[in-house]
Amino acid sequence: MNKLSCYSIFAQSTNSFLRAACMGGFSLGCGLGWSAPSVEILKTDSYYMDDFSTDVIASVFPVGAALGTLLVPLLIDRIGRKWSMMVLIPPFIGGWILLICAGSLVLLFVVGRLLTGACGGMFCVLVPMYSAEISEKQIRGTTGVFFQLLLVLGILYAYCTGFTRNVVAISSLCCIAPIVFGITMFFMPESPLFYLTKNKEEQARKSMRFFRGEDFDIEPEMMVFKEQVERSKRQRLSFAAFTSTPVMKTLAVAYGLMFAQQFSGINAMIFYGLTILESTGVGMDALVELVIFGIVQVIACVAAALLIDQVNLNRLGRKLLMVISEAVMCICLAALAGFFIVKDYYPDRVDQMDWLPLTSVCVYILAFCFGAGPIPWAYMGEIFPTRLKGAASSSAAFFNWMLAFIVTISFPSAVDSLGSAAVLFFFALICLLSVFFVIFCMVETKGKTFTEIQQEYGTLLPDLNDGPIE
Repeated sequence: MNKLSCYSIFAQSTNSFLRAACMGGFSLGCGLGWSAPSVEILKTDSYYMDDFSTDVIASVFPVGAALGTLLVPLLIDRIGRKWSMMVLIPPFIGGWILLICAGSLVLLFVVGRLLTGACGGMFCVLVPMYSAEISEKQIRGTTGVFFQLLLVLGILYAYCTGFTRNVVAISSLCCIAPIVFGITMFFMPESPLFYLTKNKEEQARKSMRFFRGEDFDIEPEMMVFKEQVERSKRQRLSFAAFTSTPVMKTLAVAYGLMFAQQFSGINAMIFYGLTILESTGVGMDALVELVIFGIVQVIACVAAALLIDQVNLNRLGRKLLMVISEAVMCICLAALAGFFIVKDYYPDRVDQMDWLPLTSVCVYILAFCFGAGPIPWAYMGEIFPTRLKGAASSSAAFFNWMLAFIVTISFPSAVDSLGSAAVLFFFALICLLSVFFVIFCMVETKGKTFTEIQQEYGTLLPDLNDGPIE
């Protein structure tokens, strides 16, 4: 397939996805970004909330996300990928309405954040899975990155709403996202792979033609999907299937990537970005710095979307981008930690380094968006067998969001007890160790079919095997 035809497929298969499913990522980004401007406003005289209350309000979002992921296996194989996303719209909107009406009631803020977090957490499983199943293999990594792109656009949007200096206005503007998502997603077809699991071949063909175009030869992909479904039907969904060595290895890699993502400190930066930048004391308006931080995330994701599946750029793939991403984040976190040491022990030299905090944070987020941000989620949609995908992906997402909660709730107290430098050095160390984990444990999936990926992990069922993976 030449480069021109690949881009033609890209245009057909991803434009619809960008219009619809990725708005789930935008909605999640609004929930994540809401904390940074809102937490500082809630501490003002208008609300009189103490640090503990605002920390709980900020950190309860990932708890909701973790709990939401547990519901995905109950829905995804019954009503499909599309309608699993659609049923989330009313509770998502309801969560934002609670935040709008909360006033000074901490309980309403907590419940609203739990609801929006639960819906956002489910999108983290559903959107990458839907994306992987509707995408042609040559550009599957690129379409996976679009979830992260829309997510960071949502974060930037939430940061910009902070200029209203009003929590009600911020929440009202963020509430628009799930409404737009519901309207656009309504016109999208279900995943062709899901239709095949329900023996609806004609509907699967219509769905495939929607994403590929009427003139595209869909038969080779349909054959691969049908073979994959037939294999999955011979695999009994049982606890024994999850405890087999190949599946355990696959789960371990997924969990390891999620650990690397969260303990890179990303949610500490997103949830407490305004607080961190204010603590540097370099003079620029912290909210302006926060918006710059958000803009860099968007630029980085656009660049990542262009690079991740390009075959002519030194064969860049998931694995290499992850290594580069973790290594650069390690350097940036160490540099930012060094700034805080200078600020604490040599305050007279800080003026000479006032460029360092924002530069470090921007390069850090640039590196995150190239690898550690989008790849674990996109990778999760690729590596699990069809029959196990819902439960396995949900468990990895649950693990991710519980780690996010741990990082978010502990970050302020850790900084108070140990200092900013020590906490940032800890995150830098995790990034360094993650480089070695990716090199030795992660299997490259770029340009491979689901069958080829499962062969490499050893989770592909041999023909005529009626039992679970041995």
